[in-house]
Amino acid sequence: MRRLIHRWLSVLAVVMVAMPMLAPGTAAAQGDSRTFPETGKTVRATFLQYWNTHGGLAQQGFPISDEMQEVSDTDGKTYTVQYFERAVFELHPEFAGTPNEVLLSLLGVFLYKQKYTAIDGAPGQQPNNEAGSVVFPETGKRVGGKFLAYWQTHGGLAQQGLPISDEFIEVNDLDNKPYRVQYFERAVFEIHPEFAGTPNEVLLSQLGTFRYRQKYLQPATPTPAPATPAVTVPTPTTAPPAATPTSEPPNPCADVPASVNANVSPVCAQPGTTFNFSARGFQPGENVGVYATQPNGAVFGAPFQVEADGAGTVGGVSLRTNSSSPVGVWAMTFEGTSSGNRSIAYFKLVSQTAPTPTAVAGQTCDTSGNRNGSATPSSGRPGTIISIRATGFNPSEGVSFWFTLPNGDVFGTAEPLPPGIVNPDGSIGPLPIEIDAEMAAAAEGRWAITFQGASSGNVAVIYFCVLR
Repeated sequence: MRRLIHRWLSVLAVVMVAMPMLAPGTAAAQGDSRTFPETGKTVRATFLQYWNTHGGLAQQGFPISDEMQEVSDTDGKTYTVQYFERAVFELHPEFAGTPNEVLLSLLGVFLYKQKYTAIDGAPGQQPNNEAGSVVFPETGKRVGGKFLAYWQTHGGLAQQGLPISDEFIEVNDLDNKPYRVQYFERAVFEIHPEFAGTPNEVLLSQLGTFRYRQKYLQPATPTPAPATPAVTVPTPTTAPPAATPTSEPPNPCADVPASVNANVSPVCAQPGTTFNFSARGFQPGENVGVYATQPNGAVFGAPFQVEADGAGTVGGVSLRTNSSSPVGVWAMTFEGTSSGNRSIAYFKLVSQTAPTPTAVAGQTCDTSGNRNGSATPSSGRPGTIISIRATGFNPSEGVSFWFTLPNGDVFGTAEPLPPGIVNPDGSIGPLPIEIDAEMAAAAEGRWAITFQGASSGNVAVIYFCVLR
């Protein structure tokens, strides 16, 4: 099957007459404010400056509220605050013009008291006695090893606060996995051995998320999933052939939002699938943070960084799901550490895709349901050349494509092909697919080819049948 992709890439290389470089995207920031599409919240002025200069996404997380007035649980005074996933920013005008104009709420203290005060502290605590460890006389707690190194290099007292516990094992409230943790006044440190030797070996719990949900949301209310835009991304589905026409079952993949400056292949599949991503619009050579968000708004795994290539694009990122991965719409976010550009790839895990029929020798199979395209003829045996056309794209955009076989397997390109595949009128094609004996023997039945525009988000799905 892979030879089909190579043949098609050769065909596309012939029909593409222009190959300009992809233009860099622009960050969602204007002046002294910045809107985060992942949550729809805007950070501005002093809070934005603090976010940018104190670790950004990895240290503070995304904003999850707008600015508001809130009475401090520490001193009973009213401050302008804004909630982020890992922190709450407080504006202190009495310190205007000093490093203390923005202070962080004592979220670690609040959570620790809530969870462990009734049992006289967290169970199973063990002080870290590694060489070089430090005892903080203010609280009597010892910090050592990787936690101490992180504390010293990520803001120390001002950002993290004093330690209020020793190390112990705790089950994370977001992914239900046990981690070695240590509580500080403003943070909870977690050891992630799966990232040993990387900057992500120590990560911070989402204390801002916990506190915000506790104070302002119903306990069982999850973070809303991304809103579905007008453009949706279907995955080929069909009903079994019948003597008389039948309506197809509801498409479980019809509510996937269009990706923003990013591509994912496949767009929709069952748990256990490996999804492949690419993103664009970054500065050449800059570090790009990568961040996966589950359907309930929880962060999956941990942020990590990759380097953009000379064209400002990122590729080679994949996410392997398993049988326990939650179904629904996911988001893979790419964030430039210097440009601030964000690219988001939306994809969906579904519990069960619609059945795909296998063609019976000598018969045709159902090729109805094309979207923004056509195949002529719509079926054929080895030796037949099928002409593919697709419409609705921007003339200057790159386009990725992938094939879906009758058994549901998906293969194709995650990286968008350079501009030039799209005709001046926004159409693609005619492009030939020659059915050969290998295709017929290995995958007889209904196939689909899907095109996705890199900037427009337009999707074309064209069905054709391979017969023996």
